[in-house]
Amino acid sequence: MNTTNTTSAIEIAFRQYETPAGPLYVVMRNGGKRRFLSRSAALNNLAHYMVSAVFRKLGLPTNEPYAPVFHNGTLAERVGEHTSDYLYAHQRCVRRLRRILARKREQQRWLSKWESIHNRFVKERDELQANKPF
Repeated sequence: MNTTNTTSAIEIAFRQYETPAGPLYVVMRNGGKRRFLSRSAALNNLAHYMVSAVFRKLGLPTNEPYAPVFHNGTLAERVGEHTSDYLYAHQRCVRRLRRILARKREQQRWLSKWESIHNRFVKERDELQANKPF
């Protein structure tokens, strides 16, 4: 993946493995770990882990208050819908993750192109040095 010895946080949090059935995406962040078959589901859940952790640290609610409902004749509580602040933060996080991954793919393409040009140059230089009269 990376040519240096450092590993970025996005590489740790979002990994892709090739399997006989197709790509498998593994998301690990803030104590959560799940596997997904689709890239979009993996990105959505990575954003969920990240936004939920930030909201929990800030003490902000991620869901509306519980609502009492009757289920099979008993009174139960149902979790409320996500708050609008949470939904906006989640959308921003997904957009930023997609932008980071796109930039990373572009950098990898540039690096492979540069390495091929560099290797060709080094090969030609070595051939010229070998043919150099003393």
